[in-house]
Amino acid sequence: MATVTKTIGTSSRDYSTIVAWEADLDDASIYSDGDDAVGVMYADSPFTDATVTIDGGPGIGGSPGADLASVTLTVVAADRHTGTTETGVLLKPTANSGHSNGIIRIARDNFTIEWLDIHLGDLDSTNTNHVIRIPSGAGTTTIRNMLMHDKGGNPGGAGPGGIVSGHAGATDDIRYILNNMIYNLIETNNDSASAINMRAFRGNLHIYNNTIYLLKSNGGSKDAVGMRFGNNASTVATVKNNIVAGLDGADINAAYWCDLSSATLNTANNLSDDTSDAARDAEDFSQTQDDATALIGKTLTEISFVSTDPDAGFDLHIDEDSDCVDAGADLGTTGGVQTDINGRDRDASGDVWDIGAHEFAPDQAGAAFLLFLD
Repeated sequence: MATVTKTIGTSSRDYSTIVAWEADLDDASIYSDGDDAVGVMYADSPFTDATVTIDGGPGIGGSPGADLASVTLTVVAADRHTGTTETGVLLKPTANSGHSNGIIRIARDNFTIEWLDIHLGDLDSTNTNHVIRIPSGAGTTTIRNMLMHDKGGNPGGAGPGGIVSGHAGATDDIRYILNNMIYNLIETNNDSASAINMRAFRGNLHIYNNTIYLLKSNGGSKDAVGMRFGNNASTVATVKNNIVAGLDGADINAAYWCDLSSATLNTANNLSDDTSDAARDAEDFSQTQDDATALIGKTLTEISFVSTDPDAGFDLHIDEDSDCVDAGADLGTTGGVQTDINGRDRDASGDVWDIGAHEFAPDQAGAAFLLFLD
């Protein structure tokens, strides 16, 4: 068993596309049973892959008895984004993925994707709606430190979504959704819009420190949903330190929505703004949760994002005036949650945790002092 690392980019890398790297995950000349596969992306030029299905084929060398222990798609540290678009490795498809397929499809166990900026701005009014789709075949999955944004228009049969799972999975599967920014998903053709939709999933959900902003539905009885889950009594959902703001639903504005009271729900220190319906805000989750740690009814001024101006460019970092500063729960190192959208290690830095993907860190430079001696 070994860790096998391959580079992905257009400047003398092992692979020039994500699709080509994924296609070799079952190659017995590269991998052995029990290996950990790591694909490291470089910002040589924007990636344009329309749909990438991460499954690795039927098994290493075509044998279903031999498989990788884990697969990670990541970004070299020097090319990570800074929490704003087009500052790091960029996946900006130029062709549509087909409806409800997803730009990234996660169809294997023990998969991690991190630090990628997925920009759907070239796919407005095309037959593409989901950024990350989790279909049958998926197991334990980690999605962290991602940017997913800018989908407008939608001619297909379902609205736009950031992270969407139509797969129930096993009750012992785990999904970590951590420190992501999902924003500007705009439906224009009679459907709903959602950032995180895990309704069918029946395993263990950890949704921590995400920032969600500007979701718009269109048409009667259509909803704008920050996150939805818990349509199975076996679901255990732990949801902490998230921001959901800027909902514009034709029917329901749901910041947080747990479908069944029989699902297990653990919440703390989440924020919803004044666009959320009261029954589905950070306090109640559609279950009269009565979470006393919730911050509800907040205005954009109180959240204090750096920029929500689409012309100037969205910047969902928070500033020093934000009510989110020092208002979060300390979540330790579960799933790597301690690393914020800028790469700051909250745990190692001894931070009082903020709510959302960004941990605000004031300038630590000390003032200079002059000492005069007699």
